[in-house]
Order: sequence, then C-alpha cells, then structure tokens
Amino acid sequence: MGAALASMTGLMTYGRRQFEHLDATMRRLIPPFHAASAELTKLVDADARAFQAYLEATKLPTDTPEERDRRAAALQEGLRRAVAVPLALAETVASLWPGLQELVQCGNLACRSDLQVAAKALEMGMFGAYFNVLINLKDITDNAFKDQTHQHISSLLQEAKTQAALVLEHLEARQE
Repeated sequence: MGAALASMTGLMTYGRRQFEHLDATMRRLIPPFHAASAELTKLVDADARAFQAYLEATKLPTDTPEERDRRAAALQEGLRRAVAVPLALAETVASLWPGLQELVQCGNLACRSDLQVAAKALEMGMFGAYFNVLINLKDITDNAFKDQTHQHISSLLQEAKTQAALVLEHLEARQE
C-alpha cells in the first residue's frame, strides 16, 4: 500500500503544468514504487507458501536416527525459507525510503495525506516483516545465522521508524 500510494503521488505530480519542471524527477521516482508495489504483493503471498515447507517437514517420520536427522534438516531449511521471504520484503521496503524522501520534498502537496499514509504503511510492513522474521528465527539452530539476521532485521526496523518519522516531519514543515 505504501509503495502504491507513493507511485500514485508521483503520477499525480507528473504531467501537470505546475509541476512540469519535475517531470524528469517523477519519471525516475515512479517506476521503483510501481515495481515495488507489485513485488511486495507477491512477497506477501510467498510468505504464506514459504512456511508450508516447515509444516511439511513436521510431518516427516522420526522412527530411525536417519529419519530424525532428515526431519531436523528439513525443519531448519523450512525455517530458513520462512525467514528469507519476510527479510526480502523488509529489504524491498528499505530500498524505497530514499525515493520517498525525495518525493516528499517535491511531490504534489494535494497528496500530502497519501504520502503520510505511505510512510506509515511502509513502516507497518517493516514492523510485520520484523516480527515474522523473529518468530521463525527463534527455532533456527545456526547461531551465527540467527545473530546476523537478527541484527540485520533490527537495523532495518530502526531505519524504517526513523525514515517514517522524517517523512511526516518534512510533510508537516512543507508549505506551498
């Protein structure tokens, strides 16, 4: 939703006479938001499917040591997949902040509320990705992977909080 609203703001700026000096900027800013909107929708669907590998692994037999080892490995692989998708979503959201910050500075102010909602929606998407990663990360046995991933997703969440606050602050201060 955040990427779609940012794209819409760009489209509401592009081609308008009072903003024609920004057409080149909008031609540069709109495509990443448009593409991210489609990508984020796919990632939400992929997230549900990613956990399926873990659920399937829980049904594997555990009668012999080999079966238990195979099941344990499949569970770990399923958890890694379940972490990878929301992490990719978080990274996609993180890639949008620079463009959103630029759009906030020059986009059509009639879309101010759309940009405000875009910022909060992107922050909320990051919030959801963060907790989705953490819930699946807790049962992974590779501590180095867990620590690295936890640090990465935590920094992405903190950056989202900071960036969303900056968007709101810049929009509040902007007059035209």
